[in-house]
Amino acid sequence: MHYALRRSTWIFPPHAKDWPTFTRMFPLSRSTQTPSGLLGLGSPAVRQLLLCVAIAAAFVLMMVAGWNHYADQFASREEFLVAPRDIMITPPPAWIHTDILSDIDEKFKLPEKLDLRDRELTNTIASTFAMQPWIRNVQKVVKQYPSKILVEVEYRRPVAAVQVTYSYTDKQGVSWTRDGKVPIDIEGTILPPKDFSETAISQYPQIVIDKKWNDYSAGMQWQDTRVVDAAKIAAELLPYWKDLKLKQILLREEGGSHYELEMADNTRIVWGSAPGKELPQEAPAKHKVQVILQKAAEANLSSNTAQPSLDLRTASSVIGKPDTARR
Repeated sequence: MHYALRRSTWIFPPHAKDWPTFTRMFPLSRSTQTPSGLLGLGSPAVRQLLLCVAIAAAFVLMMVAGWNHYADQFASREEFLVAPRDIMITPPPAWIHTDILSDIDEKFKLPEKLDLRDRELTNTIASTFAMQPWIRNVQKVVKQYPSKILVEVEYRRPVAAVQVTYSYTDKQGVSWTRDGKVPIDIEGTILPPKDFSETAISQYPQIVIDKKWNDYSAGMQWQDTRVVDAAKIAAELLPYWKDLKLKQILLREEGGSHYELEMADNTRIVWGSAPGKELPQEAPAKHKVQVILQKAAEANLSSNTAQPSLDLRTASSVIGKPDTARR
C-alpha cells in the first residue's frame, strides 16, 4: 500500500480496508471518533441542555396562552376597581356646599374606573384634587384593598369678599358695568362665587381697595398684594366681625398707606399695617384685636364724628385706658 504526503496533506486511496492502518498512525479525537462523543448532540450534557430549553419554552407558551385566556377576566376584577364617586375624601366644612367629588369628576374627567394596580394612581389623584379651588392642600392619598381609595385634604376657608366692578359688552355692542363681590381666603385665593348666595357673601368682611376686575377665575390668587394684606386683617377679625358691627376694610393712601375699618354707622377705626408688616413701635395684630374688643365692651367704638374713633397703631398705649383712645 502506498501513501504520499504533500504539504502535510495525506492523499489516500478510496479503499476502506486502508482505514484501520491510517487511524492507528493518526488517532482521531474523541469528538470525531463517534457521533455520540462529548460535544455531539447525543452527549448527556447537551441532551440535558436541550431538555431544559424545551421545558422553558413550553412553560412560556403555557403562560402566554393562559394570560390571553384570563387577561380580560383578571383586568376586570371588581376588587381592584374604584369609581371616582366612591373615593372617600375628608368631609367638607359647613361653608362648602359643592359636591367636591362630582365637581372634580365633571371638570377633570377622571376615568370611569380607577385601577388600584396603577402605580401612578396616587400621584394622579393628588395632582387632580389639588386643582379643585376649595382644596388648599392634598395631604395624603391611600389605596386599600379591596376597592377603596382614601384622600385626606385641607380645605380653604373664606375670610372676606372683595368688592369689584364688572365691565362687559353685550351682543349688540353695548357696554355694561355692574358691581359684584368675590370671595377669597386668607391667602387671597379666589373661591367659587357661585357657591355663595348674596346673603351669605355679605356676612363676610368686605374689602374695598381697587374695584377693577381682572377676570380672575376660581383657584387663582389675587395679584394685588394690597388685597391679600387686607385678607389677613379680615382673618384676624372674622370671629368678631358681626358682633363688632364692622362693615368693610379700606386702604387709605393719604399721609402714608394704612388700612382702616369702617363700622355700620360709618365710624372709622385706624388699623394700620397688615399683620406681619407692622412698622416699628406699631402694635401687633393680636393686640389690636384685644383693644377693639375692649372698646366694644365699653361702648366706646362709635365716635359720632368725622374723625376715627380709635387708632390701633398705638394700641399698646391705650389698652386698659378707655379715655385715651378717643380723639
